[in-house]
Amino acid sequence: MAGDGHAIGYEIRQPAGVAAPATIVFLPALGVPLSYYARLFDVWAGDGHQVVGVEHRGQPLSPIRSIRRGRFGYSDMIRQDLPAVFALPEVRAASQVVLVGHSMGGALALLSTAAGTVAPDAVVTIATGTSWCSAEFGALRRVQRYFGIRVVRTITRTVGYWPGHLFGFAGRQPSTVMRDWAYEASHGRFRLHRDSFDYEAALSRLRTPRLMLGIDGDHLINPRAVALLAKRAANAARVQVRTAGDVRVDHFSWARRAPAEVAAPIGRWLAEIGQP
Repeated sequence: MAGDGHAIGYEIRQPAGVAAPATIVFLPALGVPLSYYARLFDVWAGDGHQVVGVEHRGQPLSPIRSIRRGRFGYSDMIRQDLPAVFALPEVRAASQVVLVGHSMGGALALLSTAAGTVAPDAVVTIATGTSWCSAEFGALRRVQRYFGIRVVRTITRTVGYWPGHLFGFAGRQPSTVMRDWAYEASHGRFRLHRDSFDYEAALSRLRTPRLMLGIDGDHLINPRAVALLAKRAANAARVQVRTAGDVRVDHFSWARRAPAEVAAPIGRWLAEIGQP
């Protein structure tokens, strides 16, 4: 149960025959249900990790059904939901905890660690970067991203929520979530609604080991976008993942088409820094 009374939806995947396993707490991308990552969780459990997957508010395992009236944003997830997840017995008893997030989930992982609302042993982001239009390569792409952000902001203000199911981006989202997303996309820095904390300053002081993965073929977050956010996160380590052979992936499909290839560099990095 979150601090504001919200019942958090989550799934725990246990590895076979491992006592006190290291734990991966996983945060999905914006608008993506936890069930989408089942193959990734299989890979991690097969490698001996316990996985605690957290469903975002408004997704299938969440009791919230009326997104139109939702007023939650990034700050609620950072300050209410994640501390409650880290208080779960399975997480508290873990020998090591690695906080991993995909896309927006990665941003929440970085921000919550920087703010000190949770204290993982390491942070990993997958396909997470700035959504700032200046991160795009070429003038045309920058203009397209700029107007795309304006469209999202205008529609959200007009109808009171973001009907992403109609536009193929992010699904239905409350206005505050999209307000937080759009601010970073417009200004290249985080400022969360109803939250006075200076997240950018905290990111610049971050010392928790952190790895940011880019995905070749990602049509939403390119390597420059990953690099720019990595710089803001006190020069986080970066790895660009290229899938083998004819397997083509994008911002989302890697989780189903190449989960082992994305998990592998994470495992190598954790071993290098002394984490299981």
